[in-house]
Amino acid sequence: MATDGQADRLSSLPDDLLYHVLSFLPAHEVVPTCVLARRWRHLWRFAPALRITGVKGCNNAEWFVNFVHSLLLLRDPRTQLDSFEIDLDDGDFDFKEFLPANEEHVNRWFRHAVMCGPRVLALRTTDGIYMYEDDYQPMMLSNVPLISQHLTRLELEMVDVYSSTLDLSGCPALVHLKIDDSDIDGNITSPSLQHLSINLSYFRTGPFRTRIRTPNLVSLELIDVMRRAPVLVENMPLLVSASVILSSHCVDSCSKNDCGDCNDLQCYGCHSSERGADDRRGESVLFEGLAEVQQLELSVDPKVFIVNRDFKLSPTFSKLKTLLLSKWCPGIAGDLNILSCFLKHSPIMEKLTLHLSEVPKVPVETQRSYTPPDQPLECSHLKIVEIRCDEVDERAQRFLIS
Repeated sequence: MATDGQADRLSSLPDDLLYHVLSFLPAHEVVPTCVLARRWRHLWRFAPALRITGVKGCNNAEWFVNFVHSLLLLRDPRTQLDSFEIDLDDGDFDFKEFLPANEEHVNRWFRHAVMCGPRVLALRTTDGIYMYEDDYQPMMLSNVPLISQHLTRLELEMVDVYSSTLDLSGCPALVHLKIDDSDIDGNITSPSLQHLSINLSYFRTGPFRTRIRTPNLVSLELIDVMRRAPVLVENMPLLVSASVILSSHCVDSCSKNDCGDCNDLQCYGCHSSERGADDRRGESVLFEGLAEVQQLELSVDPKVFIVNRDFKLSPTFSKLKTLLLSKWCPGIAGDLNILSCFLKHSPIMEKLTLHLSEVPKVPVETQRSYTPPDQPLECSHLKIVEIRCDEVDERAQRFLIS
């Protein structure tokens, strides 16, 4: 702003440009601009973006809740929102963690945001923001459907989200869905979704797996699946790229059997699969949905059996041209089997990349046997085989010359 004797150049800017500038600031910094000058008195009410964040120095949760309530009440309801972000990081607050009762306030803000019709909607929390009897928990998002004709991007972080909210059929313009570090207790459905990214999140346990039905997906990321792997329900003919990481956090694992049927009642991975209704049907978990992917990155812990079990259904990757097997180990039977099956079932693969694991991923006694195919594999379209290793040790040298 201008000082004595200086022109107020900022206030001379057109309203639309000032609205754009305000949209980059958190709400608790935008509202005080109303005292800068007469022209600024109501500008904050028309900003096209709302960013609700923690307030450093605020040591009163009740004040913060009342501030956000007033903000939403006084904002001009006729102004179309471009984005609405609720970003609650416990490091941004100086008061004791929210109590469970405050969840209802945040849920009310979230539902209000949906009604405002933004293109972008985000709700992010951290594990220290809510407290239940001295135990930190993710926030529970109300199990109500999302209905919006305008929403194109939805981001959720550190929340518990349930089936009604995950049915996104009521958001026909939705293109991007990003879920991080959350608990997914329901099926994900969206006819319009094109880009899906799920990171470090917990899926269902019990008899029914989480089912993902997104027929128009273009890109998919399933990174570090927790609990049971989700079912990719149907073919996705537009899928260009997919990245799937099944680490030791995935409970679909067994140290005795490649396909999850070791018959040991003490083996949680196999026993839960035998009891699961989805598994009893003998359906594919991942590969039916990935059958038409063009570029695939796959990383599988050697004890995880879902991939080998899916291969027993003889899938064909009719469009797969580029395959990256990450953290791959030539000394692990399961990894050799995965490579062999992909070469067998990918008729037009052109580029294969093997990123070697730094060290053997399982002890020798847990490695299972590998049986080479009876006939040589037909790889007439394969043009490039790339081997990556962070350190060329004796194990890598043996593989390279074999």
